[in-house]
Amino acid sequence: MPTPGVLISCVIGFLLVFCSGLMSGSEIAFFSITHVERDELRESEDATDKRLIKLLDKPRYLLSTILIGNNIVNIGVIVISYFIITSLFNFRDITIGSFIIPKSVFDFLVNVLIVTFFLVLFGEAIPKVYASHNKMKIAKAMSSFFVILNRIFYPLNYVLVSSTSVIERRIKRHNAEMDIEEINKAIEITVENQESGNDVKMLKGIVHFGNLTVKQIMRQRMEVAAADITWDYEELLNYVRDQGYSRIPVYSENIDQIQGVLYIKDLLEHINQSKTFGWQKLIRDPLHAPETKKIDDMLREFQETRTHLAIVVDEFGGTSGIVTLEDIVEEVIGDIKDEFDESTDTNIRKLNDDTYIIEGATPLNDFTKALNLQADHFEDVREDSETVAGLLLELRGRIPKAGDEIVYEQFSFRVLSVKNNRIEKVKLEIGGEG
Repeated sequence: MPTPGVLISCVIGFLLVFCSGLMSGSEIAFFSITHVERDELRESEDATDKRLIKLLDKPRYLLSTILIGNNIVNIGVIVISYFIITSLFNFRDITIGSFIIPKSVFDFLVNVLIVTFFLVLFGEAIPKVYASHNKMKIAKAMSSFFVILNRIFYPLNYVLVSSTSVIERRIKRHNAEMDIEEINKAIEITVENQESGNDVKMLKGIVHFGNLTVKQIMRQRMEVAAADITWDYEELLNYVRDQGYSRIPVYSENIDQIQGVLYIKDLLEHINQSKTFGWQKLIRDPLHAPETKKIDDMLREFQETRTHLAIVVDEFGGTSGIVTLEDIVEEVIGDIKDEFDESTDTNIRKLNDDTYIIEGATPLNDFTKALNLQADHFEDVREDSETVAGLLLELRGRIPKAGDEIVYEQFSFRVLSVKNNRIEKVKLEIGGEG
């Protein structure tokens, strides 16, 4: 007959299995709530809804609390079940020839089978199935309980979340680099003839598309053609004719104060106006984008706002440059040339297979593509630079003089000209492995 201690242990064991089920069901309930449902919870004035959204706003801490609580409960179930089984069943050693199977083996096996059955069925499967159909009901009911557990486990949660975040970033970066490299190799393997070269470049552009930021493809502020809002109409028209662009940013005082974007097509019906014409009223509101914005997100925003040009701003709100729809499209299909575009020879001129003449203002992204390098080839040394000149400044540590040579790996850069502390032109020679 079971002793009172065994009976109490059985009750405690069933309660612990029930708690395990609550934990498992809550995990499914909380993390099945959709973004639309979360928006509805944010708009609600109900205290329970506010408490629930507060938990969901810190999903890592919530998940950590659930896992810690569930593991503690499961350990309790194992300890209680082992006590119950050893109290109810009296196994004996079994001798097979000269081999002896100790009774502790049977205690362990029976305990594993029984505990696994109860935990999987009543602590995992049934609660999760039920929770998937009643997620909001369970999430709201358990929100108060998990707010309390979050506070109790906060020190441990903080350590776990912080450490896993560091590991996750390293793994994610490593996996992303490995995946892209493997995809590039797979694309190259599929090439069977020279005519497929353009297709390969396009496929590689698609692979790297989501990893590029607007800062990597933008036109630098020193190269931006912008109009002063104080100009009269005649000055503006002369500037527009000289530049040949269809859209021009308009600034006040300096380029950090962009007032809007002028669409040249808006000037057509006013082409014969006098110099006093108030062209400023034709300026359209500018679209701004941070330097860190991914170009796939930028493309989506261009589509939604039906615009073709955005002002790129740095962390201090200053103008870093501009990015256009054409810049983004070119990352996939290659350069798009019209009658106003300069030849690529003015940026990167190939003398032979191992020698190039390069403009210092050439974006590193264009430079690596021209040399068939990985987009992140100079990642270890580039820091914040986005142009060839910026890369050389970081490698040199100071402003070089004409004739200075800068060597990195198999690349030997010789500075050909420097003007106003800016590297204008360099000669690149590619040697053996550095």
